[in-house]
Formats: sequence, structure tokens, C-alpha cells
Amino acid sequence: MAAAALISAASFWSWGIALDRWSIDLLHLVHVRIWGPPPVSDQIAILAIDEETYRDPRFRDLPQALWTPQLGAVLDSVLDAEPKVIGVDIIIGTTADSIAPGYDRPWFKALQRGARSDRIVLGFTQHQIEPIRPTQQQRSAVGDSFGFVNQSPVNLSTDSDGVSRRMPLSLALPDGSRILGLAAELYRRASGQAPDAISSAAPLLLNFAAASRAPLYSVADLLACADSGNADFFKQQFAGKVILLGGILDVEDRKLTSGRFATLPEGQDSGPRCSGSADATKFSGRSRDTIPGVLIHAAAVDNLLNNRGLHEVPTIARLLLLFLCSLASTLIFVLLKPRRALPLWSLLVLLWSTAATIAFAQYWVIPLVTGLVAMSLAAPTGIALRMGSMDRARRQLRQAFSLYLPRSEVDRLVREEKLPALGGELRDVTILFSDIASYSTLSERVAPGPLVDELNRYFGRMTDIVQAHGGFVDKFIGDGVLAIFGAPLARENSSADAVRASLAMIKSLQDEPLFIGGDGRIAIRIGLHRGEAIVGNIGSSQRFNYTVMGDAVNVASRLEGVGKHYGIPIVVSEQVQEAAAEEFAFRELDFIRVVGRDQPVRLYQPLEPLDAQALDLPGFASALALWRKGSFEEAALAFSALAARGDTLAARYVGWAQSYARTPMSDWEGVIQQGSK
Repeated sequence: MAAAALISAASFWSWGIALDRWSIDLLHLVHVRIWGPPPVSDQIAILAIDEETYRDPRFRDLPQALWTPQLGAVLDSVLDAEPKVIGVDIIIGTTADSIAPGYDRPWFKALQRGARSDRIVLGFTQHQIEPIRPTQQQRSAVGDSFGFVNQSPVNLSTDSDGVSRRMPLSLALPDGSRILGLAAELYRRASGQAPDAISSAAPLLLNFAAASRAPLYSVADLLACADSGNADFFKQQFAGKVILLGGILDVEDRKLTSGRFATLPEGQDSGPRCSGSADATKFSGRSRDTIPGVLIHAAAVDNLLNNRGLHEVPTIARLLLLFLCSLASTLIFVLLKPRRALPLWSLLVLLWSTAATIAFAQYWVIPLVTGLVAMSLAAPTGIALRMGSMDRARRQLRQAFSLYLPRSEVDRLVREEKLPALGGELRDVTILFSDIASYSTLSERVAPGPLVDELNRYFGRMTDIVQAHGGFVDKFIGDGVLAIFGAPLARENSSADAVRASLAMIKSLQDEPLFIGGDGRIAIRIGLHRGEAIVGNIGSSQRFNYTVMGDAVNVASRLEGVGKHYGIPIVVSEQVQEAAAEEFAFRELDFIRVVGRDQPVRLYQPLEPLDAQALDLPGFASALALWRKGSFEEAALAFSALAARGDTLAARYVGWAQSYARTPMSDWEGVIQQGSK
């Protein structure tokens, strides 16, 4: 949370403000790409002093200050159409009257006529010291040669990156009073709003994506239309509308705006023509990131008339949103592995972008880019926190398991980040229990020191074999070994691993014998059982051990003892046989009830491939079936035939069957009761 709070708070620095501005610009692009460009306005029109006007013979060879007769004729015809108001976004700062008296009269008369009907607003530029204003004659024509009646500043607001995103609705004059800007004044006259309510409002955050596109009418075409007396055209195009007179030129007075990524190809906003078709070279047909200043005023008027201005979320809401984005991004990478975190983080980015897009369609600006950057910064922070946490967890895992797990298993634990539940958990495991045959007899002849050395060599070899097959040695009990397969990490087939390890242990002692006391060769018996057992850190808070507890351990111990009765080195339960049957051959031994257990256990012997081929397994199974039925005489004959071919277990069964045949049992169930371990 601290990291998320720091990132969101840092967004109030200059980089965060810059990203907020980019959010506005990119949201314009996204909005237009999804919903398309806005329609052509039926409320606003532009009288465009465009490239066609400059090339027209009636304007071409004259400086703009001498266009006043032509502009007066156009303005007079537009006034005949009874528009709501006309804003003049050009400043004619000189007059030709001193050279040619009466030259500017058509322009003055049109201005005077518009002022009388409250339909004209002259633009001027307000500077810190002196404003740049139209000539005194023009100001006098609109009603105030010294004041600001029917006059408004055309100043645009530009951010530090040179982009216009806001429109000031009012400006302060040198005397401390405030005056409505051109767009605000046009809106006031068109809507009837009180000037004080507009003047006190904050600058308008412009919405170019939703602002209807004001159609452009070339002044050259309108002059031809006025000369022809086509009053109907002016009535159809300008009646009841807000009109702006301004330059639409290739180079002059072009501004970067927040809609710079979503501008349309030039020429698409041309209005109907009165006389002939447009000059084919008038527009380039390409999109440009700048637009004429008069179109910014037009967008502001549209936003005000239709309540389409944008609203930035309050500071507290912005901070909260960025905090939540940063926190969510951090938590995703703290709680999940990178390959799982990345899709979820991508979904978070998509949801944030979608929310910002939908909010923008409702004229609210959410800091899209700032949020994306905050999430991008939070992601590596989350990864770093996770890595730090993982490092601590890995150290704890290594400390907890390194003394009784092989390094490969500890590495897997660390890699898979799996830690057994504290106090133990119920797991399906395979238990291996082994003992040295006749250990008591062997150890009696050896002094304690050499005996420990011999046992350590034996334990070391057995431990290596167990670990090589995916198990781990839980503990040494005297001369016995208790090993677990399937914990702490689950194995694909713990029973097959345990059988494989058992066969390897027997073979190791056959190939490279170990001795106790010089001539006492070590032979072992092994019992295997599979079942559920409690596995975990068991003990006290001061001393504990990772171990296994449960009935499965007891059964494995009993099966190891049963091996002595059958003369078999490895005895496994039915559960182990079923789990490993696809990988090993087994011979069923018997069906016995072990000490401490009511339910009988079916016993099996795992066989090496060569042993399985040498033995008559079907014949042994048939003889065992006769034994289980109580047909002891027939069983003795069948086992005798097998014993004659070298089957030592069959030879034992011959003696047992003959004994039972001499002493019949009325309650025979085919189950042997184990007398002791």
C-alpha cells in the first residue's frame, strides 16, 4: 500500500500533470475511433477567409486592410439572414479612410447595423499592457470607441507544451474588471445567459471529439453570392445561427489542440456553395495536427451551447483512482507468478482504458495515461516485493528442509513455492520401512565404534538410493530406515518410485556387499504400503521434525516383518501393487491379518524382469488359489511341482500345506493371522 500511495502522490509532480494532458489528447483519438467524428453543426457557421479568398481576383492584389468593402458586403448579406450573433475573429488594425475617404464605409455600416441589433461582436487581443484592437472607427461603429461595448478578447489559453486545451471564458482588463471572451460572449447572446454566471466560471475544458463541426463558407464564394443578390442562400445557411468570421489558412493562425490526434482531412467541413464548385486546390485533403484558431472558438461555442464541455475528476477522486490502480497492479504481481500476473494485469489495463473511454463519452476526463504509467511503475514494484518475499520464503524453505531432503527436492520446493501446512497435512504417500536381517546377532560381535561406522556407511548408501528415486528418509530407527515417497512434493507415481528404490536397495547390497564385523554380510527386508498419512512439521515450538504419522506407517513396518516368514526381501501391500502394476511384475504372496489391524492385507512380491520370466507365476497363482480354498493336499502337490523348479517360496508353502492337511481347520477363511512383527 505504501508503494501505491507513493506512486499516486508522485502523480502530482510535473510528469503527472503532463501525463494528464496527454490523457485528454489520447481520449479524443479513442473517442473518434470508436464513435466516429461528430456531425456537422446546425447551430454554428464559419465565414472563412481561406486560400480561395486570397486567390480570388477581388482580394488577391490587395492587403487585408483594404478588403473592408468586400467584407462589408458579405457581412451585410449575412445580417439580412438574421443570425443570432456574429463574432469577428480578425483584427483590422488600420484604415484607408485617410487616403481614400469613405473607402471603409461598407464595413463600418455593416458593423453599425449589427451592433444596433445586438448581433455583432468585434474581437481584440488582450495583452498585459495594451490590447491589440480594431481601429477607432470600427469600435465607434459598434458603439464604443474607447470602451469595450460589442467587443471581446479572442485570446486562447495554451498549456506549457504549446497545446490549447482550455478556453478562458473571461479575461481581466487593466482596470481590474473582467470581460467575457469571444466564445463566451457569443454563447451569452445566443442563449440569453447572464454574463456574471459565465464570467465567474472556470476555463472551459474543450471537447473537440463531441463538438459539432462548424461548416466553412468561403468569403470569396459568399461575395459572389451577395453580388448576385441571392438572399435565399444566406437565409438558408445562416438564419438563427452563431456566425464566426475568421481565417482558415494553411499556415497562419494554426494551433495545436487536444484534438490534434483526431483531426479530419481538410475539406470535409466545407458548407454548401452558392456559385460554382470549390477550387480543386483549395484543400490538401490531408489531416493536420493543427487547426485554425477560429475553429477553437467555434468548438467552445458548441460546448457551451450543448453542455459538452469536459470535466476533470476532482483532485481527491483522481488521487483515489490512481492509488487503486497502483495498488491493484502491485498486488497482482505480488500475489501471482509473472506468467499468471501478466494476463490479469493486461485485463486491469483494459478495464482502466475502457472506464476512461466510457467516462470521456459522458464528458468526464479520467487520467488515462497517468493511470497506465502508475500501473506500469507499480508492476515492477510488485515484482520486486514478490522477489523479496520469495527470497525470504526460499531461505525459510531451505533452512527447514535442507537437513532431511535432497537438494533436488529442496530446489523443487523452492521453485514450486509449496510449503506443507504447519502442523501437518493429510497426504497420499507410500511408506518404505526396511530392517537389517539378524541385526542383533551381527551387532553382538562388534564394538560400538566400528558398529556405528558400518551402520553409517549402510545408511549413507540407502539414503542415496531413496533420494535418487524421489523419496526422502524420515528417520533411522535403530538399524531401520523409514522413508517417504510422495511428500513433501507430490510425485506422479510414488508407489512405483518406492518399488524401484526397494529393488535398487536389494541389488546394491547384492552387487557391492556391506559387512558388519568383517564377515557379517548385511541383508535387508523391506515393507511398502500406500495410504493416507499425516505429513508435516510435528513436535514442539522449540524442537520439531518433518515426519509422517499414521496407520500407513504401521502397516509398512508390519509388512517388513512379514518378509521374514516368507523368506522374501520385499513385501508390498495391495495398494502399492495396484498403483505400480503397469511398471512392475508382482507375485501375490498371501492374505494376512497383521498385528494391530482388523482388516486383512493382501501381500505381493515385486519382481525383477528376469525373476518374473524364471518363475511360473500362473502356476503359483493356481496353487495359491487351492491353498486359499482349503484344498491343502492339492495345494501341496501344486507347490511341490513349483519347488522342484527352484521356487523357494513354493517350497515353504509345501511344508505349510502339508501341516494344514494333517490338522484340518473348520474355521479356515484363507487368511493368515500374523503372530508378531
